Amino acid sequence: MTIEGGSREEMMKRYLSRYIKSAATFGGFCLGALCIIADTMGAIGTGTGIVLAVTIIFQIFEQIAKEKERGQDTLFF
Repeated sequence: MTIEGGSREEMMKRYLSRYIKSAATFGGFCLGALCIIADTMGAIGTGTGIVLAVTIIFQIFEQIAKEKERGQDTLFF
């Protein structure tokens, strides 16, 4: 990524600092809302458990994709 003007590292920090706080706040709000809604709707398990399960499954799929990209056989399939 390139940004014109000034030091590359300093400009990158300043450019990204505009978005990081709002993205982290919005992401935390969405995760909290998901947990609360899942708990109040009576989902199987807790909202936190659902988020944890989805995160673990997503990491497994990322690992499989990286291994396929490198041309290696996966342990899962």
